[in-house]
Amino acid sequence: MAKISFTTQRHILISSEEKMGKIRRKKYLINKPVQIGYFGLTAWFICLGIMLVGSITYYFTLDTIISEIQISSPAFDTVETVNRINLILQKRLALVFAGLIIIAGILVIFYLHRVVGPIFRIEKTLREVSEGKAFVPIVLRKKDSFKSLAGAINSFVDHCHKKIDGTREILNQSISDSEKIKKLKELLKD
Repeated sequence: MAKISFTTQRHILISSEEKMGKIRRKKYLINKPVQIGYFGLTAWFICLGIMLVGSITYYFTLDTIISEIQISSPAFDTVETVNRINLILQKRLALVFAGLIIIAGILVIFYLHRVVGPIFRIEKTLREVSEGKAFVPIVLRKKDSFKSLAGAINSFVDHCHKKIDGTREILNQSISDSEKIKKLKELLKD
């Protein structure tokens, strides 16, 4: 496992922060199954809400219109008029419905980009560390989620590096094995 000193980690952290300020993620669909799944769920709830509110509004409005038409002119062809109104409403509602789905999809993808991107970055970093590569502190963008998780992972790995460095230092000392064991117990007890 490669050893990185604290100053080297600090340099990597600063250069990573500078790089993150200049470079933006270009790929918005990082984890397609998750993002498309959430989009589908969001679209489903939007469609359900639109259909429910639209149906209730249409029922009460149409009931009022029909009763007014029948009272004012009984000879008027109500069924033909209702069929025309239905056709016009279906065309307009289909356009509104499609527009809302497109807008919702765009908003969901941009929002999930702030959630899925950090998860992808954390997962990638942990995979690299498990493969034995040097740890590069996780730096997320300003509006990304999971900053506290990234900070906790950075602190944990830094703590582990300090313990490993302390263990190496003790093992390299020219003292008796019993003294080394005592010092190691003291170092690793917290």
